Amino acid sequence: MPDPTIVDTWERLVRFHRATITAMDSHFRAEFGRSLDDYDVLHQLHTYGDPIRMGDLAERLLVANSSCNRIVGRLVDAGLVDRHHGETDRREVLVELTRDGKRLRRRMAAVHTRDIERLLGKPLSDEHDRLHETLGRLLRDR
Repeated sequence: MPDPTIVDTWERLVRFHRATITAMDSHFRAEFGRSLDDYDVLHQLHTYGDPIRMGDLAERLLVANSSCNRIVGRLVDAGLVDRHHGETDRREVLVELTRDGKRLRRRMAAVHTRDIERLLGKPLSDEHDRLHETLGRLLRDR
């Protein structure tokens, strides 16, 4: 029989994740009129640096291609992301940040960092290193 505290721990982790994601999304919508999903795309494009294939972006986002296409489409319409075909393979679709997208990502990143500090950093100031190592171990072991 499984240890009931393990199941309770899992449920707490899921509830914490949902609550923080909801809070961050609400904050982005109120301050920027953009969603957390929008920020995630901008952040992944910034982190990758070069134009990235849509399929690779979807993998980095951990979402289905159709969800990635929908989010990127909104960002293209807003002038934050540029989408174009590859030069050697016209079937390839590449995306990259526009100048406006880079500016917005910087502003959103500052807010996101403050939200993370408020929601996770301050409550766990003494336990952060231990949690960081534990989550790293869990990710390596899967």
